[in-house]
Amino acid sequence: MVKADDAITAEGAEAYLRASEAVRVARWGDWRSADMALVLDRVATERTVDWLEPLHRETDGKGPPVLLIIDEISERLLLNAVRFGVVGVLPRAEVRYETVLRAAREALSGESPMPPRLVRSLVRELRAWGTSPQRRGGDLTPREADVLRLLAEGLSTLEVADRLSYSERTIKSVLHEVVTRLKLRNRTHAVAYGIRKGLL
Repeated sequence: MVKADDAITAEGAEAYLRASEAVRVARWGDWRSADMALVLDRVATERTVDWLEPLHRETDGKGPPVLLIIDEISERLLLNAVRFGVVGVLPRAEVRYETVLRAAREALSGESPMPPRLVRSLVRELRAWGTSPQRRGGDLTPREADVLRLLAEGLSTLEVADRLSYSERTIKSVLHEVVTRLKLRNRTHAVAYGIRKGLL
């Protein structure tokens, strides 16, 4: 599904996506028939988040993951967007449609494509938002906590693998285990979980 700040942008994005044999474009609002939602805006406002709220509400938080393509977003709005299903953010000024397709594949496999500066902004906001965290050391193994802590610093899975001297495949397996065991949505949700529990 595609939502944009103007009709020309929306039509252009949909036309490009339809040109790919691997993509079917659903109507915005068909929450349960789409695997991914793509939102394009220039500067995030409350309107941007309002586009996402029905998707989250009408699917009980189990709707398709959302990729947000935007030039500017505040920490507060980024946190709200993540609460409503955003799993990745791409800089609009730099993105190409092939980048979007690659990011969509990453998001569907549990990745969270997002510039490191936005990851750091999200982590700052989560830490400010979280209050009186309760430490529950049994929730994460030391290795899992190390992986999430480095992701919270804005490192990619490859960079985390290099830092911890593991293969990238191992890092992805660790993330998959955390997300599955704790019934989380994706790695961004896992980082948020670790911060709120006071584990990172």
